[in-house]
Amino acid sequence: MSDHIRQRLLDGALPELTSIAIDHLLAQPVSTLINGPSLARQIVATLRQAAQSEETDAWLRTQIETLQSQEPGGTMRMHLPEEVLAPIHAAVTHPFTPSRPIVGKLVEHGAVEGLLRELLVGALQGFTKKLRPSSGGGERATSRLRSLKRVSEGMLGGLGAEIERQAEQKAKEFVDSILSSVVAQAADDLCDPAKAESYGRFRGHLLDQLLDTPLAELNVEARKIDPDTWVNTASAIATALAGRKDLETEVVTIIDFALSTVGDQTAADLLDDAGIADAWRQEVETSVNALAIDFVKTPEFSTWLSDLLSD
Repeated sequence: MSDHIRQRLLDGALPELTSIAIDHLLAQPVSTLINGPSLARQIVATLRQAAQSEETDAWLRTQIETLQSQEPGGTMRMHLPEEVLAPIHAAVTHPFTPSRPIVGKLVEHGAVEGLLRELLVGALQGFTKKLRPSSGGGERATSRLRSLKRVSEGMLGGLGAEIERQAEQKAKEFVDSILSSVVAQAADDLCDPAKAESYGRFRGHLLDQLLDTPLAELNVEARKIDPDTWVNTASAIATALAGRKDLETEVVTIIDFALSTVGDQTAADLLDDAGIADAWRQEVETSVNALAIDFVKTPEFSTWLSDLLSD
């Protein structure tokens, strides 16, 4: 009897059973198929195990080295659909006036001040050099000027160098005295409502440059950070997340929020909305049937079935 049932399963009854079981699962609300606390425990346990495993670091290093060794073609824009790029570009270029205190904290930094100091000092020195008077003379005075030049190099050469040094020092002192006000003016300009649209276009320009830069060039820039730095950063983030005291509760909250957005929809509803119901079902049924057929052929299943039918 058990052999007969096993053969019937292998001859076609098993795929029918699989189809019935999948129909039943797809008809259930998604919220009944997912247990938030149980899923959260599994996620947290997996994260903590991965954070403590040396194999994770090795796997991350391999993935990063593989990515950095590739030579991608084209640009980012070529690989992203316009349906994604259009709303991103609209959001980036949307005019808005940022908070002045926040912008002030961002730009009031030593790196920004150092850059502005060098630019202003350089501009002042260049302007000073342009103001120096130039002297000219006829051919008849050429020999006399050469003689005077030799004398001046000995007597006045040092004076000229000292004047230039003092001019440079004065330029630096002047820039230092106005630097804070220059930084404040830059922050004011960034937060000027009248220029919100202009800065929106500038943000769009930055996005366009990123999208249109060849991926090979971006990869060169990414390779400037060695794999160990990427691995250490990812490992530190994972360790910090795994060590959070209330991590499991936070994951449950996220899962519950996701399920609340689904409502009473069934798994079939979600697959239909995504337009992948037929493809998903065919792939799942094929995989489940293959596993089930291999299982029915095992001696363990035969023994279990025989014991079941003997009662």
